Amino acid sequence: MNRRNWLPAIGLGFLGFVLGGLAGSFLQPTPGYIPPLKVVGDVARVVKLEDPEQLGKLQHISYDGHEYQAIKLMDIITAAQPVAAPKQIYLVGSDGFTSSFPAEGLEKSYIAFTAQNGWEAINLNHPVNSNAKMLKEIVVVSDGSSPNGLTLINSEKELVRVTPGQLYTRTLLEYPYAEGQAAIEKQGKTYSTSVYTQRKVFRLADLTPVPDGEKMLVMGANGEQRFLENRGYFEVKDNYINYLDFDERRQLEKIKGVIVNPPAASIMDIYYDARHYLENGEKVLVLVLDGLTYSLYKDALERGQMPFLKKAAPAVKAVGVYPLESNVWLAAMITGAAPEENGVVSEKQRDLKMPSLIALARQWQKQALLLHAGPKLLKSEMEAEVTDKNANKTADKELYAITLDKLEQDYDLLIVRFQDIASNSELYGDEAEATISAMAITDQYLQEIVKNWAGKVIITGSPRSAAQEFTCDAMFVPYLSLK
Repeated sequence: MNRRNWLPAIGLGFLGFVLGGLAGSFLQPTPGYIPPLKVVGDVARVVKLEDPEQLGKLQHISYDGHEYQAIKLMDIITAAQPVAAPKQIYLVGSDGFTSSFPAEGLEKSYIAFTAQNGWEAINLNHPVNSNAKMLKEIVVVSDGSSPNGLTLINSEKELVRVTPGQLYTRTLLEYPYAEGQAAIEKQGKTYSTSVYTQRKVFRLADLTPVPDGEKMLVMGANGEQRFLENRGYFEVKDNYINYLDFDERRQLEKIKGVIVNPPAASIMDIYYDARHYLENGEKVLVLVLDGLTYSLYKDALERGQMPFLKKAAPAVKAVGVYPLESNVWLAAMITGAAPEENGVVSEKQRDLKMPSLIALARQWQKQALLLHAGPKLLKSEMEAEVTDKNANKTADKELYAITLDKLEQDYDLLIVRFQDIASNSELYGDEAEATISAMAITDQYLQEIVKNWAGKVIITGSPRSAAQEFTCDAMFVPYLSLK
């Protein structure tokens, strides 16, 4: 090639390079928009990554001849705060491709963002098929001990327990949930549109055999409870589980448990039974025994540890409320309303949003008092706290003495809450000698108190500890009505 032809050739080659580069820039996806990458499942915090530097400094890594600025996978999982020991990690791509590997040995596992592959997994120690691309979700699956799980029970046993993370690994139905409709009229014609969201849902029958139409009591984390028929769906959303009834447009968020065919009796019956007796001019004594679950009550009777209760009257099995905290249960007992209605949904709440039995009795010009051992639980209208005067780590003995004294003061309504069974059970366990002794002594207190009371008597139990999970043992207590 002579010099005259060489210069134009260079010019044309350079022009082709520039045009090719411009064309390539239009064909490749740009990083201007970064789709979110969510961390869901058995975590306390749902992390949504929308910036590669969102969690701090990036790591420089080399893989397959390419250089990356990436985030350590363990840093991402730690930011999401696993609620239990992670067992398995699932990386879910936008196209449905999913890779899974154990949640240990992740020292050289990274997540990077590239214009070509979006959020991309780079696992230096794992097989190449673990390197999923175009990721949309990282699912953390725990060892099964997640407190965010759903527990399904009946009045006799636990049927199944499952966590949000475990559900993400199962077959779920993608249901188009209608959120709303809109319509406008233009030139005599109506144009309408409907909006839907995709919900990941399942039926109870997908977990364990539960016939359609079966009665069930659904309880939420914030004190909600609904008596329903098994016709709706349950939704897995991020790190919790909801209940959805598509036909009636009903939704209950953050479900903790479901009781299939629940007992007819409830601890909230105390309010209605006591109110009925008071309206008919009868005096009412309510005795609440913290820690006396229905199973512990049955065992104690079989072993002869509570002879008075064994002779007094047969107890029915009553269902409690959620959360499993003493003040939450006491509020439900004296208002006859679920926690979401009465306002006491955790140990932090003290104020009732509605009148209690105490207020009702005073409105009817009747004398009423709530007595209990231990710290004050509620800001009720007439509540007296009994302290441990002899420093033996229990105030039940003092409470017993004060109760005998109050029996002679012509009260129309007395509510007395004993604590020793719960205290010993929490410290030493149900089978410990201290717990058995507490039950026997409490039984003696009850015998003497009931003997000196001229009126109706209601006896029931309440939870042992705020840390208890949704179980058969925790959710059911004995309910006795005497005289």
